[in-house]
Amino acid sequence: MGWTDEISSEVQRLRADGYSWTHIATTIKTNYPEELKGYTETQALRKSRLVAGGKKKPQCTQTIKADGSVESVTLIQLWDNDSISPDDILRFHHLDPKRWEIVTCTNNLWHSQDKIGRVQMYQSKVSAKPRKLEITLESIDTYFKERVYSKPEILPIQYDPEGEVLEICLPDLHDGLLAWAQETGADYDIHIARKSFITCLSDIVQRCRGRSFKKIIFVTLGDLLHTDNDAQTTTKGTPQQADGRMAKIFNSALDMLIYGLDVLGAIAPVEVVYLSGNHDRDTGFMLIKALEMAYRKDNNYSFDTLPNPQKFRLIGCSLIGWTHGDMIHKNMGGWLQERARKEYGLSRFAEVHAGHLHSTSRTEYKTTYQDGGVVVRHLPTISNASAWEHQQGYPQGTKTLMCFVWHEEIGLRESWYANL
Repeated sequence: MGWTDEISSEVQRLRADGYSWTHIATTIKTNYPEELKGYTETQALRKSRLVAGGKKKPQCTQTIKADGSVESVTLIQLWDNDSISPDDILRFHHLDPKRWEIVTCTNNLWHSQDKIGRVQMYQSKVSAKPRKLEITLESIDTYFKERVYSKPEILPIQYDPEGEVLEICLPDLHDGLLAWAQETGADYDIHIARKSFITCLSDIVQRCRGRSFKKIIFVTLGDLLHTDNDAQTTTKGTPQQADGRMAKIFNSALDMLIYGLDVLGAIAPVEVVYLSGNHDRDTGFMLIKALEMAYRKDNNYSFDTLPNPQKFRLIGCSLIGWTHGDMIHKNMGGWLQERARKEYGLSRFAEVHAGHLHSTSRTEYKTTYQDGGVVVRHLPTISNASAWEHQQGYPQGTKTLMCFVWHEEIGLRESWYANL
């Protein structure tokens, strides 16, 4: 079988423990008879000295240059018939062959006599440079062994199975919208979107202190992203001003949402309900699926990522419906009665929460209207105006993220306004 890495490791361990070369040679010959079959004691001794770096590790002088390369000078001691590879030379110079490669190597040879034979002495001078990053089978295996595919489980410390339900709605974030204050009245980009979301989230966390919740329902009411492609257009092809490439915007939004769900998950179990918007029907769906994958092994999170544009939940005596809001105005309330007939019959209160209109009127988040027994609320946004919205003169109003606290027996208890 021959000399193996296991034998080399054993030699180095024994030498580090202070054993003599003769003792090491005898030990490995005894412990590895099949592998070292055919080796004499002298050959085993020579090989042991070679793999462990000789009788002692010689002094090594190294100079690091401005370009990152290294010049190294050291003394190498070998025995006749010993062969070394470029990787061996790097090791003699205390350089890891996986990280360095030889540029030039000069070895000046002379001979001397050792008790076990003639010794070859080399003054070795090496110039080495860092290896370029290469994708190898070994690096691929290492990547997949170390890859973390899901986040560690987050424990909700304010969970109460008999508690209330907190609904948090995030309509029309338009992450990726690029607005210039001199043109639109206020700046907006991916950094401002993140800051605005985290500011509102911090206010919500403050309100949750000292309270317990059965569940948090986090609803994305559409248009999480401002564009649907690298052409910087909406799904239907309407041109937009975007803050860079889609990959940049997507990564920023995903990171922001993961941060937010981590914070909410420490309060109570979280259900994420996805609604598509008219700006990002494709990329918004991909974003929510990526978010779902991050939490797929955490039982405290659940996701409704179905592409259905209308969704609803019965929370005790209250039926809550969600839609982006880009449907015909007269249908905004009726769809809930038709598509949730059973749940509507069990409810005392019924509401539809929608976005899309941003802040087009003073009634959208303070005053609601009745439509066949269904309260319809158009919720505001924390996004700033686009150049087109500003040019059209749409009023922007207060930037706020709305939340609702539901009691299963009483209904709506509180409405929260996390204002910017």
